[in-house]
Amino acid sequence: MNPVYLLIEVAATIFFIGVALAAARRGRLPFLELVSAAIFGILLEEGDQLIYGTYHYADEWVLVIDRAPLVIGLSWAIIIAGAMRITDALGVRRRYAPFVDSLLAISLDLAFDAIAIRIGLWTWVGVDASQGWFGVPWGNFYAWLFVTSGFSVLTRWLRQAANSRRALEWLQLAVPIPAFAILTAAILPFHLLQPVIDPADGGGGALFVVTLVAFVGVAAWGVFGPGRDAPDGQRTAIIDLRLAIFTRVAMQGFFLAALLLMGLALQLPVLLGVAVLFLTAELPLAALVRARLASADGIAASKPSRALPLQCHRGRER
Repeated sequence: MNPVYLLIEVAATIFFIGVALAAARRGRLPFLELVSAAIFGILLEEGDQLIYGTYHYADEWVLVIDRAPLVIGLSWAIIIAGAMRITDALGVRRRYAPFVDSLLAISLDLAFDAIAIRIGLWTWVGVDASQGWFGVPWGNFYAWLFVTSGFSVLTRWLRQAANSRRALEWLQLAVPIPAFAILTAAILPFHLLQPVIDPADGGGGALFVVTLVAFVGVAAWGVFGPGRDAPDGQRTAIIDLRLAIFTRVAMQGFFLAALLLMGLALQLPVLLGVAVLFLTAELPLAALVRARLASADGIAASKPSRALPLQCHRGRER
């Protein structure tokens, strides 16, 4: 039994349980969103390996559902639900929120995927260490954008629908299926264009960058533009907000430490720089969240008769 794999599985499971308890404290729908994100994660891993066969996992994982380690599904849930929780706290309107969610999620993968394959957690098929992003195909990062945004679009739509009909909340458990369909449709243009534009194994960096820039533009408008919603600052929501930020730091910190312990930092200074950059970026992110919540609290305190409804995006959509 590989102690590194066991450590990851135990730690991620503990994190997931903590996030699940915090979500359940907020209500049934937040809990169902987290569970459906875990189901979605398993579906993603199974679907990709069965349909595309672009990667496979190491044999050392302990708890495996067919081809997918259970902890990967739990990690997907932590990443996606955590990103959505942070976006809610920033007060981003529903139409822009999926773009912000996607950027928060992919910032993690850009920091650790190339490190994870060097630990041996999974292996990309047909791509060597000099191709793609240090051995990770660019199509993987392109797909990450739509993995998160597809799930977010459906989940946030259902939140609003369930605001007036609570029985609809149970439909959240079915979200992984159409979310996977959205992902499949979204990656089709990449698979058609990549062989023409950049036919090398693991290629398609330009396609990813163009798509990323578009996501950044929309997300920046959603975060800093006018007409934002009230940040989600309920007392029952603060715990899972802190967990969302802490788990992001923990994930990035683990892989950064692994890069250093393996002695690869000097050999791969770009990976070191990117890992440090995204880890330190969590500080201004946390500061922005804190400032938004403090601002909302100040407005509510100054106008008690017209207090802002500090709740998840379950109200109007302008």
